[in-house]
Amino acid sequence: MAGCTVVFTGNLGMSREAAADLAASAGMNVKAGVTKQTTHLVVGDQDLSVLAGHTKSSKHRKAEGMRDAGHQIKIMGESAFKTLVANSFEA
Repeated sequence: MAGCTVVFTGNLGMSREAAADLAASAGMNVKAGVTKQTTHLVVGDQDLSVLAGHTKSSKHRKAEGMRDAGHQIKIMGESAFKTLVANSFEA
């Protein structure tokens, strides 16, 4: 996971600080927004009342657009993120 860049969106079951600490402990960089350097987007529960009529956050939509254009970005839920980080310690 070293060298990967992760961005979080939505409501996670843990605080953003805890999620960032978990990612950092696996060697990941944590950023606030999706950019060309982003390799992982972790999607928590979305509050539909703040999404301006969308079903996905702007970060999620941007990541999907980048992926559709050929950018290697993994979009995953919180549980998959936790598994990914846990597996990085076993490797």
